Amino acid sequence: MSRDEHFSCLIERDQDGRIERVSLSVDHGYGEVEEVTVNAGKADLVAATLHDIIRAAGVTGRQWSTPKPLELDQGAGSQVWLLLTAIKPLRRTDRIDEVGAGVAAMSREEAAYWFSKAHQPRGLRAVRLLLSDDTRRR
Repeated sequence: MSRDEHFSCLIERDQDGRIERVSLSVDHGYGEVEEVTVNAGKADLVAATLHDIIRAAGVTGRQWSTPKPLELDQGAGSQVWLLLTAIKPLRRTDRIDEVGAGVAAMSREEAAYWFSKAHQPRGLRAVRLLLSDDTRRR
């Protein structure tokens, strides 16, 4: 993982304040920007986990509810990226909950390790299998 990486998280809400979409942009520092977005139902399912990760990074409640992008450090940014990327293809809510809880329980160093591993072939699948009780191949 490059020291030049920059993580920016945008949380979009509907008129009632419910999370409608969560987007994370990762600027890898060499001209490559990666973005991952989770919409509606899945964003709602991971909102509490996302809030825990962001709060542990020192983001205040006022910042959490602002429509402006949140700038995250590498540890928190890695965790949010793992959370959003790992749950994006999942359909079963129990697996989404398991993976989300596992990512939230990771240390910053562990999240940074898995962030770099997940960019390799089958790395993200390994993260999902590690964090899920489900041993069946998907």
